[in-house]
Amino acid sequence: MLTMRNRLLCLSLLLVFFFRWLYDKWPTPYRVCHNNTPILVGTHHKTGTVLLQHILKDACRLLRWRCTFNHRPTFCASPEDARKENLQLCFLQHGVRFHLQSGAPYRFIHGVRDPFEVVISGYQYHLRTTEKWAHVNDRRWNGTSYQKYLNAMPLHDGLLAELKHSLRDSLKTMPRLWNRTHANPCTLEVRLGDFSRDYHGTVQRMWDLLGVTNSYLLRQLDARVARHDVYGMGRQAAYNRHVAKNTSVRDSMRNTLRDSGRGYRHLQRVRRALGFPAVGLEGPLPVPLVQHRTPTD
Repeated sequence: MLTMRNRLLCLSLLLVFFFRWLYDKWPTPYRVCHNNTPILVGTHHKTGTVLLQHILKDACRLLRWRCTFNHRPTFCASPEDARKENLQLCFLQHGVRFHLQSGAPYRFIHGVRDPFEVVISGYQYHLRTTEKWAHVNDRRWNGTSYQKYLNAMPLHDGLLAELKHSLRDSLKTMPRLWNRTHANPCTLEVRLGDFSRDYHGTVQRMWDLLGVTNSYLLRQLDARVARHDVYGMGRQAAYNRHVAKNTSVRDSMRNTLRDSGRGYRHLQRVRRALGFPAVGLEGPLPVPLVQHRTPTD
């Protein structure tokens, strides 16, 4: 006969297995999306492309999935391409190039970012980038390269030049891709700021969309991608050349853009299209004038 101690041990094990089974079956926001539809991931310049690639490449290796990133090793620009090549995940850093008009089912992760931060990050990046296009002379930049053009300007003019450039690039493609994918119940919009506010919760939402519910696999995934949390306590924000620290200099840049008149209105139009609040990372509202109070007040 089992002793009381053994009975308690067996009961404890049964409870552990039961609650683990219950956890694996518990409803999640994207439970309805847990099917065999391909997962497409679309980003834009300076919206977290590098971070998302690192996280999802690790996930693909751990899950032993067939994945392609920017058409390597396999071309993939639509749900049909994914099915044809037996791919679980397709990643495009120019996500607006996905062909989604056919009506074929898919899951989608859209990497977006506050337009203010896109302009500021793009400006800082282009001042020192080694990308070839930024070193080609062009009449648009007075016959010089875009990088030299920016570096020759004072901060105010340089930010406005970057804003003009972004309005033809990320700030144009983000709303377009948003409009094409937002209504899909199996679309997850991942804002880059979400990682700094709640890294663990953000990757958990991604695992949910990917259809990973097994608690053991979830722990493995969390452990594998923890190294990419550049926002964690004691971690340096200089993860690589694509990541810049959030300093008072950036606050000053936000205020410069906020005071740019027509440029500010363009930015707010894009922010509204992407569901950002009227006031956000672009900086605090102007401080109201302090009225001098008399002794009788």
